[in-house]
Amino acid sequence: MLGFRPEISQNCMVTFFTDPFYRSRARSWERTAPWVVAQFRAAMADHPDDEGFQSVVEEVSRLSEEFVELWARADVRAGGQLVKELTHPVVGTLFFESTQLRVPARPDLTIVLHNPVPDTDTAAKLEWLTSPEGRRSVMRPADTLTA
Repeated sequence: MLGFRPEISQNCMVTFFTDPFYRSRARSWERTAPWVVAQFRAAMADHPDDEGFQSVVEEVSRLSEEFVELWARADVRAGGQLVKELTHPVVGTLFFESTQLRVPARPDLTIVLHNPVPDTDTAAKLEWLTSPEGRRSVMRPADTLTA
């Protein structure tokens, strides 16, 4: 659904700012990007000695001027919930509540859930996509399923 593929970075922050395929599906990218960066900064503040966060900032900064501009704002936003709009090439617009949850046994980990927004047709579209008919309709390489 989000366009993650083996040949791209497996870090969602890097992918969010550098992968044109992912970006082509994110209808609300411009609205979501400042939130994503502010939430990343908040997570980074929770782990000041974790070199992995700094490595991600350095990598994305080399690859994305948009990230550099948003990072310079120094906005901080605790993880929580936001609505993401994605465009699927077969079923159209999908609306998800993206919710960040901490793992109590591993406070260094966060799980991000993407649930269909109620009162939209997203759940029905997802159900169809996972049906035999829906799976047959999207049996093409991921890079051909662009918007």
